[in-house]
Formats: sequence, C-alpha cells, structure tokens
Amino acid sequence: MKIVAIVDGIGVYGNFLHYALVISLVGSAFLIFLYLWRKERLDMDEGPKFQMMEELETHLTDRE
Repeated sequence: MKIVAIVDGIGVYGNFLHYALVISLVGSAFLIFLYLWRKERLDMDEGPKFQMMEELETHLTDRE
C-alpha cells in the first residue's frame, strides 16, 4: 500500500510547508544576526554618516 500526499496551498500539508519555510527563514536570519553581533560586524556606528556629511559640506562650499 502506497500513501501519496498531495501538497496543496490551503490544506494541512500546505500549512505545514508554509510554517516550516517561515520558521527556517526567520531562524536563519536570527542566527546570522547573532553571528554578526558576536563578531561585532553589524556596522551600525555613526562614523561613516558624519564622514559623508563633512564631504558634502566641503563639496557644497567649494561650489560657491
């Protein structure tokens, strides 16, 4: 006896597939975040922003 499961989008197997995909994607994003956080590679510092703002100010004052 062979049991064949049909994967449909609105049935029980579709719901299991949907939740499995959501949990795996969110879980992998969380693991990547934790890895980058531990290695201090999130790059959320303000230094590059201030550097670009200074370059913009010098560029605008040079035009005048």
